[in-house]
Amino acid sequence: MIKPHDGSAMDISDEKIRELVERFSTRGPRYTSYPTAPQWTEKVDSNVYREVLHNHTDPSPIALYTHIPFCAKLCLYCACNVRITGKQDLVERYLDALKRETETVAGLFQTRPKLAQMHFGGGTPTFLTPDQLGGVIDSLDANFESIPGAERSIEVDPRVTTVEHLEMLRSKGFQRISMGVQDLDEQVQVTVKREYSEEQLTQFVADARRVGFEGVNLDLIYGLPFQTEKTWKRTVDSIIAIRPDRLAVFGYAHVPWMKPHQKSLEKFGLPSPEERLSLAIQCRRAFIDAGYFAIGLDHFALPSDDMAIAFQKGTIHRNFMGYTVQDTESMVALGVSSIGDFPAAYVHNQMNTDKYIEQIESEGLAITQGHQLSKEDRLRRRVIVRLMGNFHILPAKIEQEFGISFEEHFASEILELQKYVDQGVLRRDDSGWHATVEGTFVVRNIAMIFDRYLETDREKTERYSRTI
Repeated sequence: MIKPHDGSAMDISDEKIRELVERFSTRGPRYTSYPTAPQWTEKVDSNVYREVLHNHTDPSPIALYTHIPFCAKLCLYCACNVRITGKQDLVERYLDALKRETETVAGLFQTRPKLAQMHFGGGTPTFLTPDQLGGVIDSLDANFESIPGAERSIEVDPRVTTVEHLEMLRSKGFQRISMGVQDLDEQVQVTVKREYSEEQLTQFVADARRVGFEGVNLDLIYGLPFQTEKTWKRTVDSIIAIRPDRLAVFGYAHVPWMKPHQKSLEKFGLPSPEERLSLAIQCRRAFIDAGYFAIGLDHFALPSDDMAIAFQKGTIHRNFMGYTVQDTESMVALGVSSIGDFPAAYVHNQMNTDKYIEQIESEGLAITQGHQLSKEDRLRRRVIVRLMGNFHILPAKIEQEFGISFEEHFASEILELQKYVDQGVLRRDDSGWHATVEGTFVVRNIAMIFDRYLETDREKTERYSRTI
């Protein structure tokens, strides 16, 4: 069994983390895809997608993502594709379009697709009424076949999610629920316009567990206005008391040129890079001390959770839904702005909700851009995805899958990898390269070694976030 390191051991000091940031932090992709979105082109359209689906003959189960963009209110930190509305006619038109897209996509496969994973994101999927959301799930189940034990998960907002929602979701086989908590401090909540009490959250998690949800995921965000180590500690301590199965802790991405509403937060002041790092280190130590496995810099899981088990086995997968234990080769994505992921291509749906509806109504699909992968793209994607998910590079597996000599094909990359070995963030043995505990913090830097597009596209790197 491959075990990169013991994720539950806090065997790296705060000072070491700060030193890693100073030494390695630069700008680079998050590698939820390779090639990354700047390389995608409008030449990949709905006609290309039809060919991809028709030629997809791999019988392996796939993942399915469905995007519900609607929210009742706008959270000021949000960088997701959302639509604030109270218009039920718009919602109904969207659901009709989603049903048609579902039928179109499923009908283009040569055989009925089998699902290993179904996930709803947004927006707020539970903005829909239980009947509306149940109807979407029924449409998916009518067109796709879930294998026994398939994972079903959904993102919710506790402020609009009722017990009736929870009971309906459990009745349709959903086992995992994910909530964006972000912060429990009242001043922070009021500032970013996401207000609810700790008592409400605690009761909601209790209700989810009572109706039978097996996995509860909570998300936090650091780097928001008015966050301090003192207030952040209260939030983290409260989350530990709730005891979610998984946690994701993200640094706030301030991108007002993409999301103009975020600019309103600037008048309150944002934590400095040094303060952000302190908040990240603070919660990492607290969660590990509370018994969570640290999976990279920003994910945590209880030892009993499937993700912690997969992490120890070295079988975590990474796609547009983030880290997942379902190692599916392909992902169908439905709804506005969603991104499908196939061995042959990435396909990106229309970003505008009204235009998405119109395009689906006229042609059944709404692809606006994407990327057709060459053999070299697929090879490098495999290396990067496994590195990002499991923190290792295993040449024998790559050679077997792609029929290459890893040493010859990646001769220059191996020289770059040695530099990281020399700096103590990679360890090399007979099986390949493995990130040390320190190396999990710089895994994006290491992945950039295998990104051939960065060499010709350096001027675009400023659009990316910091690697640490």
